[in-house]
Amino acid sequence: MPSRMPTQTNAPPRGSGNRIRPVPRGGPLRLSPGQERLWFLDGLRGDGTEYLVWLRWRLRGPWDPEVFARAVTEVVRRHEVLRTRYGDGDGGPVQLVDPPGPVDVTLVDLAGAPDAGTRAAALLDATGNRPFDLRREHPLRVVVARLAPTEHLVGLTLHHIAADAWSCDVLRRDLDDAYRAVLTGRRLPAPPTVQYADVASWQRARREAAGAAGVDYWRDQLAGLEPVLLPTDRSRDARRDRCGDVLTLDVPAHVARLVDAVGERYGTGAFMTLLAAFQVLLAQRTGRTDIAVGMPAAGRDAPETEDLVGFFVDTLVLRTDLAGGPSFARVLERVRATVLAALTHNDVPFEEVVAAIRPRRDPARNPLFEIMFQVLHTGETPGTLGGATVEPLPLTATDAKFDLVFTVCRGAAGDLSCVLEYARGLFDRATMRRLAEDYVTLLERLAGEPEARALQPAPAPGAPPVSGAPPASDTSPAPGAPPAPGAPPVPAAADGGVGRASAVGAPTDPVERAVAGIWARLLGNDDIAADDDFFDLGGHSLLVARVRTALRQAFAVELPLHVLFEATSVAALAAAVTAAVRADVSRLSESQARDLLSRAAREGTR
Repeated sequence: MPSRMPTQTNAPPRGSGNRIRPVPRGGPLRLSPGQERLWFLDGLRGDGTEYLVWLRWRLRGPWDPEVFARAVTEVVRRHEVLRTRYGDGDGGPVQLVDPPGPVDVTLVDLAGAPDAGTRAAALLDATGNRPFDLRREHPLRVVVARLAPTEHLVGLTLHHIAADAWSCDVLRRDLDDAYRAVLTGRRLPAPPTVQYADVASWQRARREAAGAAGVDYWRDQLAGLEPVLLPTDRSRDARRDRCGDVLTLDVPAHVARLVDAVGERYGTGAFMTLLAAFQVLLAQRTGRTDIAVGMPAAGRDAPETEDLVGFFVDTLVLRTDLAGGPSFARVLERVRATVLAALTHNDVPFEEVVAAIRPRRDPARNPLFEIMFQVLHTGETPGTLGGATVEPLPLTATDAKFDLVFTVCRGAAGDLSCVLEYARGLFDRATMRRLAEDYVTLLERLAGEPEARALQPAPAPGAPPVSGAPPASDTSPAPGAPPAPGAPPVPAAADGGVGRASAVGAPTDPVERAVAGIWARLLGNDDIAADDDFFDLGGHSLLVARVRTALRQAFAVELPLHVLFEATSVAALAAAVTAAVRADVSRLSESQARDLLSRAAREGTR
């Protein structure tokens, strides 16, 4: 099983003139654009585990957990990002790097217990399913369960803000090196001169240098895009159901060989060939020819990043036009052009793309796409840790970040397998199995006859559907459905209170004027009415985080991010601020609370 991480698809190599340099550690260390997105999502979804990375291994052979614990400490010393917390700064979240120190590794000896395996698995589950408090905790948790003198289960849980798929390979390699060094008394090499905080600063500088050209490309490329949605087995709730499941299906060896042959013939390689077939499958399932999926790009096109643990992945949206009944060879040409253009413009963080496109906001759906496709190369991971043989443990369940993450795992010998991580609240397991089986069948047909028409004509009315044809319709409700029962409402102030929602027009009371002033400063727009929508004015999720920081400074309240995401007008947000202040100072009288709010609003607008 792969980790729950994106593929290692990199951008074309860049010139070596723009090298990454260490930055001073005396001032605030900003997050990378990708980290800011994850920081926002973590705060928005609170106690979710969607953005945790799980590494679970069974080790067989002579192996010492105490030596391993010391090796973990050495690796955390080597990589700053593993001992970093995330706090609030004036301009947004900042990295707080702590000095090296001993790492707490949970060691449990279950050798001889009759239910050792069950208890060890439960221990790894309990550790892996506990969210991180990014403000107070380092983003790494380690547990070791001893089942026998030569058998151990090891669980590492990381927050995605500190690690990606590439990082998992770096981490295991460094743990292996550190274990052997501790065991033999050998001195470990010095930590890398460049650390993740330096990369984050470099990414921001590179983005500023790119200017508006990259944003213009994505605005043109994704104009008018409607997310591709597969037909579902159950209706889509107004709030996203995080429960997910995992399904795996092997691809026959002869199909894998056909993929390699076609990729070599048309210059598309395995990734673009597999992606093209998947987009054809989506077109058959949905009846659409405008097909866009998300793709994680590794973001490690600078040599200094190759040996670092950290979050480098950015998300690209790959949009392919399948209209006109093209052959699969023609689809391959279109997909190749799309992928290369996207990688050329990967300097623009995904959140900026979303802000430029300004898609319709829906709490139950992700912006721009709900289906992600990736190819994960699994053949280069070493098979030992400190001399013990490593056997990855399968994941039986996951949190669903998207409707579907479709991964094709490619082994060292070119063997392929499909791994589907899907939203269990939307799809039955049997539906996902049919999807995977239809993909393999389609892959064989397309790769075997690349000059033939890729999309089969729709069946005649009343005829039975062919494999891969779309069902009648998606049962999902239209966007903008009312909140789900039990969803937390946006707090409203009592009539006549300081935070009373205003009618259409200019903000009228101190709290509304303070909120409007914060928006004006962040959005560069002085003409803000009480009923204006933050996102319609050009706001996006990273600016929401800055609004929350400004409200904390002005009113000393800690609003959950989901409240700011839902209370999108000046009046609604002012009401939420008022309710939060009153809840915190409930011991005060109405007049005292009103006076406190008025004074805070005046201070906050200075």
